[in-house]
Amino acid sequence: MSRWRERLLLELGRSTLIDEGDPAAAARALCETGAHGLEVERISLWLLENEGAAMRCVHLFDAGAGGHQSEPELRLDAEHYPRYFAALRRARNIVAEDARQHPDTAEFAHGYLEACRIAALLDSPVRQHGRMVGIICAEHRGEPRRWTRGERNFAASLADLYGRALTAAERRVYHDRLQALNQNLETRVQQRTEELQAALDRLDEARQALMERERFAALGELVAGIAHEINTPVGVIVTATSHARGLLAEVQQAHERGELTRSAFGSALAGLAESLSMAERNAERAAALVESFKRTSADRSHDVRSRFDLAAVIGDVLTTLQPLLRRRKIEAVFEPSPPLRCDSHPGAVGQVLTNLIVNACVHGYGSEPPSGARIRVQSWDEGDWVALEVADDGVGMAEGVRARAFDAFFTTARSRGGTGLGLGIVRSLVVRNLGGEVSLDSAPGAGTRVRVRFPRSAPD
Repeated sequence: MSRWRERLLLELGRSTLIDEGDPAAAARALCETGAHGLEVERISLWLLENEGAAMRCVHLFDAGAGGHQSEPELRLDAEHYPRYFAALRRARNIVAEDARQHPDTAEFAHGYLEACRIAALLDSPVRQHGRMVGIICAEHRGEPRRWTRGERNFAASLADLYGRALTAAERRVYHDRLQALNQNLETRVQQRTEELQAALDRLDEARQALMERERFAALGELVAGIAHEINTPVGVIVTATSHARGLLAEVQQAHERGELTRSAFGSALAGLAESLSMAERNAERAAALVESFKRTSADRSHDVRSRFDLAAVIGDVLTTLQPLLRRRKIEAVFEPSPPLRCDSHPGAVGQVLTNLIVNACVHGYGSEPPSGARIRVQSWDEGDWVALEVADDGVGMAEGVRARAFDAFFTTARSRGGTGLGLGIVRSLVVRNLGGEVSLDSAPGAGTRVRVRFPRSAPD
């Protein structure tokens, strides 16, 4: 091959047109370079169709007819040119120095060759992925022509470059499809993420609503318990005042009849003093119960941040839970600690303590608490943090139950009306409201200990 043909191939091989994935631009450059290098007026590129049963021209360069023609109306069918297509199936070069006489191209003599004044043909197969997909066809006008080895090699190199251009175009199509798929995937992932986030938001709202319902249900139980608890001192007050009214009536009647003696008057005064003392003690007891309940219920219904003493909150909660504890025959023991001043959410602390004590009553001791059942409540100072612990010596938890104890809706007492929200609410309040942490230690037969730690000053 001559040096100038080698230079043409080198320049074309280095061109971005071959590998940029645009087969039309590559075909244009190849045909023009081929016409120049082979010194022919006409050169064309063809691709096989219908599994080799036809061939379509995808680009034609004809210097005598205006130059480049993209997608000209040229098509060949195997049924009309069987010998030519048979030669193509052998996937070899067709070197026709006299195209009208050559056995592989003579079929074109009275149609294509005469119409286009073609005397010689040089067809080189275009291969992609190891198989022939088309040809590059150099067409010489005038007299028959002898194609040199250098010209045949040059045409074969052009065909190889077009095969490379087709592979680049295929790669570009795959790349564009992959980009489209990735974009679609990103869109779908974003949509799915938004749907999941919306579902999580709805789930969180539902969970918050359930937790709120659970909190107010517990508050309702406290109302019922406190109402029952207040009935006793109120009943005593009614009895004492009724007795005092009776004594006053007796003294008044004796005085009106002139039969009031010193001893009767002294006895009446003593009875009145005892009745008033009894009424006063029970009134104070009822007032303390009401005040304790008011603080507890107000804290839970309107849990605003405020300054409080932890021991006072614990004392109020234990007071309001006394009806439940007495009914279950369980003793709650709290050893007051030194004042632990906090700037946090007393309602959340009260709700946490209530849930822990109720959980111990229901789950720790079952339906029939043993004699001497006891729940111990402790609190202590940890510098900038305070700790609160509720412990029982009940049945304890197996490892599988302990691992899921704080999971929402998990309960081992579904048949007894358990909702599985008690400890879930505890963790939520401790983490979200108080900015603290909660841990649980339990084993079968060894009771349960729940420890809550939170900052003295709640996070903003």
